Amino acid sequence: MIRIGNAQVSLERREAFLGGKPILLGGRAFEVLATLIRAKGRVVGKDELFNQVWAGTVVEDNNLQVQVSLLRKAFGDRGLIQTVPRRGYRLAAQVSLDVPCLALGQSALCAVTDDIAPAPVLVVDDDASVRKALGRLLRSQGIPHRLFASAEELFDAGLETPSACLLLDMHLPETSGLEVQAALRQMALPWPIVFMTGFGTIPMTVQAMRAGAVEFLIKPFDEDQLLALLESVRARAVTEGRKWHHARRVDEKYQRLTQRERQVFALVVGGLSHKQIAQAIGISEVTTKVHKKNIMNKMQSRSLLELVAMHNLIEAQSGAAKQPQDLTAPWSVL
Repeated sequence: MIRIGNAQVSLERREAFLGGKPILLGGRAFEVLATLIRAKGRVVGKDELFNQVWAGTVVEDNNLQVQVSLLRKAFGDRGLIQTVPRRGYRLAAQVSLDVPCLALGQSALCAVTDDIAPAPVLVVDDDASVRKALGRLLRSQGIPHRLFASAEELFDAGLETPSACLLLDMHLPETSGLEVQAALRQMALPWPIVFMTGFGTIPMTVQAMRAGAVEFLIKPFDEDQLLALLESVRARAVTEGRKWHHARRVDEKYQRLTQRERQVFALVVGGLSHKQIAQAIGISEVTTKVHKKNIMNKMQSRSLLELVAMHNLIEAQSGAAKQPQDLTAPWSVL
């Protein structure tokens, strides 16, 4: 994540935030901004901007002026982009890399960054000796972690980081690890889970693995084996955290669309032409094109392929939300 004054910009996700709130930028405007950011304070000529933003397209000079004006207005800073007479434009604001959030329990939105912080390990076990031993091991390796004596403590902590991994005892006071796993699924937290148990059965292991558990460890387990496992699980947690962030951003953009725009969105990604869409929903082709342009701007998409990928993700999320859930876990989060 790149910081520009009070704003944050993700070039990878093509998103911008001001004061923690998303800035609505069209595809052209964002590409102008991205080009100026990559120039690192260098004056970027108009020809270079046209080649980068409108490659292969003949456009008037005022198109560039309009996009620059939109950027200044969106960021609330006319001095953001400096006009250099007869040469081009330069990003006048100071640009720096944002430091990722490391503390647990902070809002997930504070970690809207391309470089998600190293995944912490959350240990949930009612045995104090196990918690103490695991805490000592994780500290010795410099691995960020939190220790919980029960599932209730875990959920009461209100952790919102999407990139954690869980060392979870299968048998906890008043509940089971499988019920905790079901609760996390309902909360849409993508934490990879490693189950721990003093005694396990094949049906129990199968049920846990089918529900998405990464591993099932029988106590006592070898410390070197656990550390090797955690290395891969924490890497997976970061990957899943990035996917979680991307899915949330796509959903936030989708919520900006009107009902008509959502209808047109589905038909556009279905491969229908403007004429076919207009006939299907009873509007003019001109209106269809306006809706499509608004969709591209609100979804911050530069191509039909990006729109299709976003729509597929939205459909996948919608399908997952409709899946029947296990309602046996005894917490209010259910």
